[in-house]
Amino acid sequence: MHVLLLAPSRSASRAGRSDPVAELGEALAPLGLRRPLERTMGEEAIVVLDRAEQAVEAICTTAELGGWCVGLGVGGVDTPLPAEVRALRGPAVDAARQALRAARATAQVPLSVRAGDPRHAATAADAEAVLRLIGWMIATRSTGQWRVVRALRGNPQLTQRDLATLLGITQQTVSRSLKTSGWREESAAHPLLVRLLAMIDLTS
Repeated sequence: MHVLLLAPSRSASRAGRSDPVAELGEALAPLGLRRPLERTMGEEAIVVLDRAEQAVEAICTTAELGGWCVGLGVGGVDTPLPAEVRALRGPAVDAARQALRAARATAQVPLSVRAGDPRHAATAADAEAVLRLIGWMIATRSTGQWRVVRALRGNPQLTQRDLATLLGITQQTVSRSLKTSGWREESAAHPLLVRLLAMIDLTS
């Protein structure tokens, strides 16, 4: 199981955002989560995910919104799941708490991973390294780069010419945005991160 604990970063701007937790819940809803995001206290929240692919998608979506520290714990949880996710217990939850503490202490890319089983600490560290590289690419994209990346992600079959027509920009601008955004490099790293997280989960 993959448990995400989320808390606002110290540098987060809340201007114009009446309820950041509700905003994040809406952003994560399309991922088809078994249970929706739940508020734990104040502006902190918890998400439980079955698969590594979902965990990666949820973290990337959160990173795109910005302003969140994210701690991911991977491992076992007590079953059956409680009616309220905030009442969940188990090694993955404890690991997520440790990861959130580490993320809060990280200034530039506040994302961290911990394994519920200490035997997988090294694999969790590898996963964290990959995740932070992805997080760095997400955090450093410009508005123009994001416009192209989101269009391509939503329509992966489109050519650069198609994207230019869709967005009303030149093909040269599309090409430059894709090259400088690191989108292809980020996409190539996702399967590795998924494998590392799944390895921890399946052998915990």
